[in-house]
Amino acid sequence: MKNQLAKIVLAGMSTLIAATAMAHHGSSPYDDNVTKTVVGVVTDFRFTNPHVLIYVDVVRDDGEIENWSGELTSPNRLARAGGGGNVNWSRDILRSGDVIELSGNPARNGAPSLRLHRVIDSNGVILVGGNSGSVSTVPAARLASEPVATSSDEPGDLVGVWMRANTQPYEGYAFSEELPPMTDWAMERYQAAKPTYGENGVTVSETNDPVYQCLPPGTPRIYFHPRPFEIIQTSGRVLISYEYQQLLRAVYTDGRQHRDDLAPSWMGDSIGRWEGDTLVVESVNFNDNTWIDRRGVPHSDQLRVEERFSRSDSGQLIVDIMVDDPVAFTRSWTARKVFDPVSWTIEEFVCLDNLSFQEFEQILLEHDN
Repeated sequence: MKNQLAKIVLAGMSTLIAATAMAHHGSSPYDDNVTKTVVGVVTDFRFTNPHVLIYVDVVRDDGEIENWSGELTSPNRLARAGGGGNVNWSRDILRSGDVIELSGNPARNGAPSLRLHRVIDSNGVILVGGNSGSVSTVPAARLASEPVATSSDEPGDLVGVWMRANTQPYEGYAFSEELPPMTDWAMERYQAAKPTYGENGVTVSETNDPVYQCLPPGTPRIYFHPRPFEIIQTSGRVLISYEYQQLLRAVYTDGRQHRDDLAPSWMGDSIGRWEGDTLVVESVNFNDNTWIDRRGVPHSDQLRVEERFSRSDSGQLIVDIMVDDPVAFTRSWTARKVFDPVSWTIEEFVCLDNLSFQEFEQILLEHDN
């Protein structure tokens, strides 16, 4: 396979295939209707947050060398075989000099850049974009471990590590396909938002999404980010540890009331109570600097969020959410998020002030002309 790919590189061959793809970003810098495949020599491999980047030198038809870049998801997801196959990535899965094949959506502006859907290494192993029948696996990820239960005398059992179980395309960025019932105040702010998802979607370089400034996403938006979270129960308190930005929520179930001496917060002041095996959490005292979802739906500092955590008969975690904000919405509204149990540990995911995104966007800008 390695020799064959090397010959293809020397011949400067590449294929351009029309394909239909699910659009995840509204006005994406990538063309979702086209798939391009290139074969090249790895010049750089960056196994870093928030997105893994691969750079390869490709021989063009005119004999000139052109450096292509490819963007993947985060290293944590790839290490857990979250890249569309069952290969667990590591920082040394690709090395400079390897001859590999990359396939994905090309940049709309013609830059040599891809949002990757498939990666094949020099041995013919499909690292991303395969399935259990077509992928040669490497040893299982060392990250996996069984969730550790903690001692608690509370009635419910929510302990474990949980990962979202989306079944609809919109579930990665919104609670429903339709917008919630917004007031004129909220609609004006929604139209001014520049998210990377939804009908108003723009490129990362154009967005005014607070998350791309490394600010906390807030509650309930935290559930849209593709990172796991862990629930830890102790007597009188439930801790929710989110991998995303290492955020931690303490939900007190000892009968205390909301505090009135706190400054407005990003994630809210949360207190909880048990109704049978269901944990009911009420959060208030938010600032108005976050969005409800990833498409730019705003809220005010009058936001109140109620979450009802329970386990289904099949073992999934169900979170029923009620959102109430008289400034932003004409009425309260509800939504549901479903999560699967996973045998993972919570790993580090630190925001780097958008440096990786800026680097990638700069590549597009440099090749714009």
